[in-house]
Amino acid sequence: MGASDPVLQAVCAVLVLAVPVALLMGLRPPGERRTLAVTVAGLVAAAGVIIGAAIRGGAVDPASIVLDAALAAAITGSVAVLAATRLGALGGGVFAAVWGVIVLPPVFAAVVGTVPSLVQTVFGAVDYAGVLATHVAPAASLFALSLLPARPRAAKPSEPARLSRAIVATVLLAVGATAWMVGVERVVNVATGRTLGNAVVGVLLGALVWALVARIAGRPGSPTGLVAGAVLGWAAIGAGVAFLSPVGLATAVVIGTASGTAVIVRAPAAADPVRRVAVGVIVAASVGGVVLALLADGFGLAATGAVAPVLGQLGAVLAIALGSAASGLLCGALAIGAIILLERGPRGRAAGDAVTRGPAGGD
Repeated sequence: MGASDPVLQAVCAVLVLAVPVALLMGLRPPGERRTLAVTVAGLVAAAGVIIGAAIRGGAVDPASIVLDAALAAAITGSVAVLAATRLGALGGGVFAAVWGVIVLPPVFAAVVGTVPSLVQTVFGAVDYAGVLATHVAPAASLFALSLLPARPRAAKPSEPARLSRAIVATVLLAVGATAWMVGVERVVNVATGRTLGNAVVGVLLGALVWALVARIAGRPGSPTGLVAGAVLGWAAIGAGVAFLSPVGLATAVVIGTASGTAVIVRAPAAADPVRRVAVGVIVAASVGGVVLALLADGFGLAATGAVAPVLGQLGAVLAIALGSAASGLLCGALAIGAIILLERGPRGRAAGDAVTRGPAGGD
């Protein structure tokens, strides 16, 4: 179908925006400030992609630029949702906007920007759908953010999570994740059918695995956990969704999601939730990458007898995680600086308190 299918990319560009919407719905009822911060951060990241394409010049593929901008907006908006649970709406928005401009572009280019990608050339790793950009880089940056000192946050009762809203959020996440995994190839090809089926099944199966593992661990069921499980399922299969047979898919989702879930639910209740989730996501992506290297059709251990791809997958995760964590410290420092400047502004401490409230009051 040529080098680019504009219809496919346009559809995926719209559907991928369901990802931050799903996270907003899944965490708690989104307030106006948090929704605005997520939107602005996403627009900043999208604008960065468009400006970067204009600066590079050369042949212009409008459909590809639009899709890249939507992908950047979706993942940056998701980072804003999670960062806001620690820094409040303003801080989370600033953190994500800076992250979307200085961290995401080089990671995305290293993963899916060229053929073969940089991680494939250097590490021998495969990252078909960019899970290093969608999961490892955001998680490592958020982990770094969790290491920075946080101010005490006001707590107030919040509306309990509803199962119906969590189910809708999980379905939206499956739609957005599938659009990402199908869209990054730019065209419909022989792998599209398997990618589509594996993406939907993998993300939804991840939600079910979360519920099962959490129950085994003795944790009470949480509707929010369904969304978290879907994220872990995506992390487990995203590196090579097109290369997994049904057996490989099930193995990657079950083992990867269960590993990430165990990290999250077994952590002490007092542990920083952002840090806990970040580590769980990186574990799920790492385990899923190992399963891919073992069972992938054509190049897995079962077909080639080589262990180098396994080491390559782990090496790529480690490299992206370390680089993103270092950059995340810079993003966090800038976000905290923005909060301090606001507190010293005309509205004084009242404004500062409003933007540094925690999960219950960060909107």
